[in-house]
Amino acid sequence: MTTDRTLLVRTARGVLAQHRGVAHLQRFVEAGMTPMQVAHLRHLGALARPRIGWYADPAVPEPGIRAVRVGGALGCTAAAASWGIVVPEHAEQHLEVSIAPGTTRLRRSTDASRRARASSEPAVRWHWEQRTDPVVGWRVSPLDALLQMAACVEWRWLVAAIDSARCTAQHPPLLPEVDVRRLRELLPEHLRSAVDRSDPRSETSGETMVRLACEDAGIPFVPNARVTSAYRPDGLVAGWLPVEVDGMATHSGPEAVERDREKDAIIAQFGTHPLRFTQTQAVRETAWVVETIRRVWLRGSAGTRRHAAQ
Repeated sequence: MTTDRTLLVRTARGVLAQHRGVAHLQRFVEAGMTPMQVAHLRHLGALARPRIGWYADPAVPEPGIRAVRVGGALGCTAAAASWGIVVPEHAEQHLEVSIAPGTTRLRRSTDASRRARASSEPAVRWHWEQRTDPVVGWRVSPLDALLQMAACVEWRWLVAAIDSARCTAQHPPLLPEVDVRRLRELLPEHLRSAVDRSDPRSETSGETMVRLACEDAGIPFVPNARVTSAYRPDGLVAGWLPVEVDGMATHSGPEAVERDREKDAIIAQFGTHPLRFTQTQAVRETAWVVETIRRVWLRGSAGTRRHAAQ
């Protein structure tokens, strides 16, 4: 093959694109490159080498590189987060690595020259579960990430993750309905309710937590119900009480404040004001949030009954 650097880089990028960012040396050879040319591109910084024989796109996130270095792929909450699925707070403190059963020659995530055992690195967790889908480059599929999470997170966080994977607000769903059915079949029986209780209309973990708790309390809560063509609250109770869960990422800054005030003004024309809670309150103080919603709802419902009677 030619030694033209541009052509070599193009060929290597084609191999990486075909294999979602990570490929064995043999794949580059099959594309017409020599091992020396691959090593040259690594020297130039066009390729990263997590471990002997494996090469990655330098743009692959560090957790993905480290997981490949161990001898597996990014799994569980780490993989879920990389797909954009919501995960519990502080989940990033651990590197979750999915390892195929029977894999040998495992290495430390920070040093490919050092052998590793499951307890070698306290901040690294190994998952030996059988995968249902092929690995997507440096991470497991959204379905496998959720299945691995089922053994590691609280039930309500599993529901929040499933909601997130099914949500279509920002992009096509990461978990299409056919995979939703597969997920339910593959989950242990006692966890299948997480699929049954999931709702793709919930767009954040805070919305999921409040929705689940409201449902348990008998409060008629509908996530992201459209009130007008210009207003869709995070939740609507009994068709008249809007509930908003404000996260710092989407509700901070001058533009967000103006947008929220505009929404408040729109709904005020209908004779009510939205109950606003922070994402932190929704997740950490869910019981208090739902009790507040319940009291306002009952007071408003009593007022409505009195008005009707008059």
